[in-house]
Amino acid sequence: MMNLAKKLVPAKRLAARDSTPQTVLETGFVAQTTDGLTVRLGLDLCPARRAKSCLVAPDVGDRVLCAVEGDAVFVLAVLEGAPGAATRVSADGDLKLQATTGRLTLGASEGIDLVTGKTVGVTGGAVHVRAQTGSVAVEELGFLSRLVRAEVGRVALLAEHVDSTVTRIVQRAKRAFRFVEEVEQVRAGTLDLRAENLAAIRADNTLVTARVLAKIDAAQVHIG
Repeated sequence: MMNLAKKLVPAKRLAARDSTPQTVLETGFVAQTTDGLTVRLGLDLCPARRAKSCLVAPDVGDRVLCAVEGDAVFVLAVLEGAPGAATRVSADGDLKLQATTGRLTLGASEGIDLVTGKTVGVTGGAVHVRAQTGSVAVEELGFLSRLVRAEVGRVALLAEHVDSTVTRIVQRAKRAFRFVEEVEQVRAGTLDLRAENLAAIRADNTLVTARVLAKIDAAQVHIG
């Protein structure tokens, strides 16, 4: 069958095929990665390139599988690495992981780090974060939301300045305590303070000033 196939192929095409460099698979060891990739094949040091499908970055001393085609050497895969050395998945240019159907899961027993010098973006229909403890350190934070619901057991806030601008504030509490060391000012168009049992104002000096009317109304009024 092979001889018959050769007879059916034109002579020029056969000559071109015979002159095409043959691709040979060889195993070798990585000799250098700093100034370009160099592998040792037998006794020869050969400059090499990493195949696009080889996403594991070779390190010095790794045993690799290479495709040799003429003077070109391509590292196809890293067969063995140094014991205990980290495995680095690396690619030139943009790298995209995509599951066209199903889910994509990243798992690790010791931890997962996302590190970049620029922007980290998260986009999804819903975002869920669950952890036993958490901490966030941001130099400048901008937060935009239509609705915020929070259920916490205790909140401790320490800040040098707090500025808030809102249209309406409604607070309900069983007990509320405020401790102001220096000055507290309240300026309102209308101020309405009501207490069901006792309203007490104590100070070394108390001033009540009204521009039009000041009224004290009670069943008993004691002054002095």
